[in-house]
Amino acid sequence: MEAALHTEHLTYPSASGDVHGYLARPEGTDRCPALIVIHEWTGLVPYVEDVCRRLAREGYVALGPDLYSGDPVRAELEVDDLEAATALGRAPTVEEGLKAVPPERREAVLRAHEWRQARKRHRYLPFFRATLAYLQGRSDVIPSAIGSIGFCMGGRLSATLAATGADLAAAAVFYGPNPPLKDVPNVRCPVQGHYGSEDPSVTSKVPDLDAAMKAAGKDFSFYVYEGALHGFHNDTRPDYHREASLVSWARALEFLERHVKGAVAQAR
Repeated sequence: MEAALHTEHLTYPSASGDVHGYLARPEGTDRCPALIVIHEWTGLVPYVEDVCRRLAREGYVALGPDLYSGDPVRAELEVDDLEAATALGRAPTVEEGLKAVPPERREAVLRAHEWRQARKRHRYLPFFRATLAYLQGRSDVIPSAIGSIGFCMGGRLSATLAATGADLAAAAVFYGPNPPLKDVPNVRCPVQGHYGSEDPSVTSKVPDLDAAMKAAGKDFSFYVYEGALHGFHNDTRPDYHREASLVSWARALEFLERHVKGAVAQAR
């Protein structure tokens, strides 16, 4: 029988304004380990909320912060237009890319593309600091047993958060570009990465991160999944790769169990 979950949309403060988020946790439990679930560039979409629920079923308080909280343009954009903007960004030119978009959608997709190019990334880290502090202050969370997991842009941010020296028990990365390598010496927790063999712009640079982590004496392990494209874990997209998704998820859960749930025993 599947464990009952409590889910809610909530808001908490940060230095950059209020953060909206989606939280899932097991019902009727004592204090739990927790995970910050960091979304792809498209935002806090239903797929990310589903990931939060999956992690809650594993015994975590899972909180997905919306990094676009307070962004009025993102609030007006449809996910389908954001997805189309991804393809537009890969086209030789914007004009060429728009030819593949139905005429009635071109204005919306172009607006999504322009918003994507103009995102203000400097707002993200204050949101993470606030999210970590919020979780540490919850009565149902063990403050010393908090980790992070992120996908695509969120994968990079999961590693970047660790590289700020944040008090994390572990950080999991799914096909995220490398964090700033100069900050690697600040990492205080194990980091695990999952990458697709058919995602060369990201995967080809992972050896640089591996070398930097080794040089700094940090714990970093990573896996490359043959035949998998970028975004292979997201089962709502055409790039979903079932085998890579299942294997990587099992590995990530084992990693988080060892390091985040492992921190629970140390806290007692």
